[in-house]
Amino acid sequence: MSLQNFHGRIEMTQFINFNSKVIELRFSGCSKTTELIGNAGYYWNRPLLGKPVWEIAVQTNDSNCLKIFKGKILHSIDYCKLNNNAASQLHEGKMVAVVGYKKSAIELVVECVQANRGAEGKPCTMVRRGASKLMEYFLLSKLPLNKYGLKPDHPFEENITACQMVTVPETFFAEADKGNIVFKRASKWWFCEEGIEFDDNAETKADVVILATGYNGVKKLKILLPEPFRSMIGYPYGIMALYRDTIQPLISNMAFVGYVESVSNVRASKLRSMWVARLIDEKFKLPSVEIMLEQT
Repeated sequence: MSLQNFHGRIEMTQFINFNSKVIELRFSGCSKTTELIGNAGYYWNRPLLGKPVWEIAVQTNDSNCLKIFKGKILHSIDYCKLNNNAASQLHEGKMVAVVGYKKSAIELVVECVQANRGAEGKPCTMVRRGASKLMEYFLLSKLPLNKYGLKPDHPFEENITACQMVTVPETFFAEADKGNIVFKRASKWWFCEEGIEFDDNAETKADVVILATGYNGVKKLKILLPEPFRSMIGYPYGIMALYRDTIQPLISNMAFVGYVESVSNVRASKLRSMWVARLIDEKFKLPSVEIMLEQT
């Protein structure tokens, strides 16, 4: 791969397909588990030579499922790009629904309430799927999690390793008590003309819907990866053992950048990206698969 230098920087956007979804990965190298150790080492120390090891299926067609909704839809990532004035205008005087229940969703709900201060009848609806994972059981005596149906239903260590621990703004539950934050729990929901409809036939009217639905890295990888690789990432509590926190020695020519971080860590991801780039450029050789597994 030849990368062009643009004003002293490597121009990478020409090699990136935006608005695309990876729906399947197919391994075109060795297929038997008994062959993985030897072949994985071969591919890792000879990257990008010969036939590609991975074939990627990508869906690029736009979905029409959102067009029925008359309001505005955006993702929390797009919301973060707004300046303070634009964000306030988005919320002010509007009926807002935030889909999600973790850190970004909680912060968005609080911002919505602040922007609508004094606007009668404009509560912010927080749509949650399943039980929330905000805090563990030892916090139940300090926070009204049972009152709002936010009690988690899994072990404390799972929250930590799955990056799901959240600090709640001090005004969050106070605004809920005032009726400025409304909670809706549903296993399924879909858009309708006036807002969101739920599987219990209830409907929430909304002018703006913000998607803060989180990210389940283990689930997404398991859906994409074929066997036997899918079984290799089934570690307890969502942790996958990686050499240099970047590669699984038995999964050839695939790097996981940012996968093991407990919080967003751009610098660590940048360093690992540089490490992978040097590996691809054959600036150094990896140890044997056996040694990498032992160190991992």
